[in-house]
Amino acid sequence: MGTIKPDRAVTRIERTSTGTAMLKKYRKMTAEQAYQAGKHGKADTHMHSTYSDGCGTIEEILEHVQLRTNLDVMAITDHDCIEGALRARDLWTRKSYRFDFIVGEEITTREGHLLGLFIEKRIQPGLSMEQSIELIHEQGGLAVIAHPLHRFFRHSCQRHVMDRIHASKDVWFDGIETWNASFCGIYSNYVAMGANRQRYGLPEVGNSDAHSISAISSGMTWFEGKSAQDLRTSIESSLTAPGGTLWDIPAYYQWLRHRMSNNTPELEVEVRVSHESVS
Repeated sequence: MGTIKPDRAVTRIERTSTGTAMLKKYRKMTAEQAYQAGKHGKADTHMHSTYSDGCGTIEEILEHVQLRTNLDVMAITDHDCIEGALRARDLWTRKSYRFDFIVGEEITTREGHLLGLFIEKRIQPGLSMEQSIELIHEQGGLAVIAHPLHRFFRHSCQRHVMDRIHASKDVWFDGIETWNASFCGIYSNYVAMGANRQRYGLPEVGNSDAHSISAISSGMTWFEGKSAQDLRTSIESSLTAPGGTLWDIPAYYQWLRHRMSNNTPELEVEVRVSHESVS
C-alpha cells in the first residue's frame, strides 16, 4: 500500500503555513514556540547503531532514550541496513518503554541520502532518487530528504535533484530534514530552511543524526500528539517543525574514537572539511 501523494492544487505556502509559518526564514522552533503552537510531541527519527557506523548497540540506544531523553518517538535509521531497526522493534515490543518506535533506514541513493520511515524491508543502495522514493512508497513508508544542500558532503542531496523531484508528477518527497544536529548541518541547515520555505514547501523535520549515544535527541521534530502515528499524521499534514541544537564536543569525540578504532579514518576528513566550510 503506497502513500497518498500531496494535492498539487494546494500551494506550497499553504502547506508550510501550519508547520513553520511563525518561524523566520532561517529559524528552528523553540520549546516555547512549540508549546504555544500545540506541538507537544518530540521525535528523533535519524540515528545510527553498531549495525552501521554508530557507537551504540540497540540495547544501549533504547535504554538511553528511555532513561535520559524526553523523546516521545524515535527511529533507528542505519545506513543501507534495516536489521538493527527490526531488532530494536522486537526488543521494544517486549518491554514497556514509554516512547514509540519507528523502523527506518538511511538509504544511499546515487544522488544523496534519503530516510525511509515506516518501512519493513530494506531498500537497496545505489538507485536513483526516484527509484528509492518509489520503493519506500510501495511499502507505505515516508521518504524524507536527509541533510540536503551541503556543498561539500558527497551524500547530501543537491538543489538540481530537489528541483527535479519538485517538478515531477509521479514522485515526491514526504518531508525534508532542515535541522540536522551533526556536522552535516553546521551551515546547511539554514540553507535548507531558506530553500524550503521559499521554494519547496515540504514538511520540515529535525533530527540528531546521532552516531554516538550522547548525541541522541540533540536534534528533534516538534509535532502534534505523542505517538508514531501522530508524528506521521503531522508530517503528512505539514504540521511538523524542526528543533534542537548541534552535537557537542563529547559526541564528536565518542564517534571519532569509535570510527578510528574500526580503522575508518575517512570520516575524520569529512568532519574537518565540513567545519572548514564555514570558517
